[in-house]
Amino acid sequence: MDDTRRAILRWMTGVMEAQGWSAGAWARLAEVTPTNITRFLRDPARGSVPSAETLGRLARVAGSEPRFLDETAYPAVARVPLLSVEQVRDFLELGRRAGEAFIAAALTGGARGIAVDRPASRRAFALTIASSSLNAAGVLPDDCVVLEPLDVLAPQAGDVVVTVGDGTVCGYRFFPPHLLPVSTDPGCRPTPIERANVAGVAVHITRCLRA
Repeated sequence: MDDTRRAILRWMTGVMEAQGWSAGAWARLAEVTPTNITRFLRDPARGSVPSAETLGRLARVAGSEPRFLDETAYPAVARVPLLSVEQVRDFLELGRRAGEAFIAAALTGGARGIAVDRPASRRAFALTIASSSLNAAGVLPDDCVVLEPLDVLAPQAGDVVVTVGDGTVCGYRFFPPHLLPVSTDPGCRPTPIERANVAGVAVHITRCLRA
């Protein structure tokens, strides 16, 4: 088997195992014909390789793509959707499986995707910071922050966590029993954890330097 086929096979089987998807389920989400996947999986050495369009559709749903280059030199890239406050509220009400489906649907439904050069769970998503609650720590309004939900990544003392309120998205340092701002804004005050709607733990940040 050549390196191209091996890379596609490694990616496809890894996605299916990580997501708990069958070939048919993945195909339905990506809106491709299941045989485009199954023919290759049955005989990866000689079976028909999925077309570039099929691989693109599968990658959008999976939030990752095959790695044809040396993975030690080029780390894997994952995509997570940038959600609105309303979408995050809906997502946080869902169970694990439903939440994973929600994130996958957001990626294929037109939501802006944020690329991260690190592994991300099937429930990871991004939010745009809307306050100056962490501006003294380098997290500025309009920064996009990638989050892992609390049931995926439990926060530890000093971690940055992000909360959602009435149209607001704020970042804090996690120091139980409070969430502490690191801000030049005197209006930003500590918040008791039990009163906060914590969306997740921040694991990555992106910033647009030019509009």
